[in-house]
Amino acid sequence: MAQAFHCFLSHNRSDKPAVRALKAALAGLALRCWLDEEQLRPGLPWLPLLEDGIRACGAVAVCIGADGIGPWEQEEMGVALRLAVRDRGLPVIPVLLPGAPARQEWPLFLTGRTLVDLRLGLTAATLDGLYFGIVGHRPGAVPARTQRRRLAG
Repeated sequence: MAQAFHCFLSHNRSDKPAVRALKAALAGLALRCWLDEEQLRPGLPWLPLLEDGIRACGAVAVCIGADGIGPWEQEEMGVALRLAVRDRGLPVIPVLLPGAPARQEWPLFLTGRTLVDLRLGLTAATLDGLYFGIVGHRPGAVPARTQRRRLAG
């Protein structure tokens, strides 16, 4: 399946308002994000749609808020981490939302990954960091492979 979205937003249901705001901020940076409430079509089994959603994304943001990781978010994270190991390139990015617990309170498999800390809000600097994690270059920067093509051509 071709990449239809830049990022899958995995989250606990209780963090929905913060994740909606995050999605809107990323859309302002021209990033397409997969969010369950927009992509799960009524009347269809949602589990395969979640799997397809993760596969259709170039990165997965595991959003952690005050209530920590929810049960379905745990499942999504597991799928994303397995794909990251298998494909050796899928970024799985821990994103700390306002009110997120201390680092030692979240899953060990995420502790080895560079996080994006949004606990103080959606600032230009934190959004730039998340953008970098999702697409592999800073906003406005020319990706390395595009630079190489320009130099070679």
